[in-house]
Amino acid sequence: MRFQTASRQHSWSLLQLLEENAMQGAIDMVMTRRPDYFANLHYFGTEYPVLAEEHDRVVGMCQLTKHNGFINGQLQPLGYLNSLRISHSYRNRIRILKSGFDYLKQHLSPPQYCYTSIASDNLTARKLLEKENTGLPRYHPLGELNTLAISAQRGRYLGLWQNQTVEQYPEVVEFYHQQVMDYQLSPQLSVEWLINSGLPVWGYRVNGELQACAVLWNQQAFKQVMALDYHSIWRAIKPIYNGYASLMKRVALPAKQQTLDQSLLAFFAVADRQDMLSLIDDALSRCTTKVLTFGLASSHPMLKAVIKRFRPLSYKTCLYGVDLAASPVWPQQAIAPEAAIL
Repeated sequence: MRFQTASRQHSWSLLQLLEENAMQGAIDMVMTRRPDYFANLHYFGTEYPVLAEEHDRVVGMCQLTKHNGFINGQLQPLGYLNSLRISHSYRNRIRILKSGFDYLKQHLSPPQYCYTSIASDNLTARKLLEKENTGLPRYHPLGELNTLAISAQRGRYLGLWQNQTVEQYPEVVEFYHQQVMDYQLSPQLSVEWLINSGLPVWGYRVNGELQACAVLWNQQAFKQVMALDYHSIWRAIKPIYNGYASLMKRVALPAKQQTLDQSLLAFFAVADRQDMLSLIDDALSRCTTKVLTFGLASSHPMLKAVIKRFRPLSYKTCLYGVDLAASPVWPQQAIAPEAAIL
């Protein structure tokens, strides 16, 4: 078996692996990066996609994304292990996992603190990785993230959010870090990234003082959530459900092979949690896509109120610390990873 860091010539193989490994259920959903895997590489941090080949046939992939973030209240280099996909025709999954982790350690210099996310309902993968197989890194459960997709129809314009000028970006970055530094896996934001992204940067101020911040991020040009197929009864009832969703201001299901029309409310931080519902209301009214998506940890004190008020679709993932290059201590603190970069 041979591993290599992928380059632009491997884009088709990477996309094929992403899309043949759908999240199975009544609806087969995939996260993909059409039309070119490398079209917006390094969109946050530095990405290292890796391909596994055997007998000149691509059998798997993964990616290590390096970025800075907060661990135990301190900024640390982080390594996010993501996009792990193994071809359905390849059976020796333990072997490819062991060899892949060895390649990452030997060739990509992963940082001390590495983490990954796995769908909460993917019990097979979670059991495999949690039972401490010889040759596989140890996985430490850190918490669960709810990625919430809300119909923009639910929004109410309240005039709370204001576009921030470039001159205000340093204040936004400082405020964001103050709010998230005590949560594990929160990413480091920078003025340079905000400027280079060209994205709308929002602030909510009271008497001139910043009380909340967010970035509206439509990633569909390079990263998509797509419905590959609908099974059994869902194929027949989808038009009925979408009529109901429109009436009740819920998220409608996209057509087969179509992308979910969403923007992410990224780097969303609030000084006073009691402002959160109103700020989400206002953000929805300003959203330029049909759906607004953001993440909240299962332990977040406002999660139940957000779900009750906005009736989102929810996708749950378990976050794990991974002893890839070292065995750091992972204290049991609340997590706040950024859904937009997972």
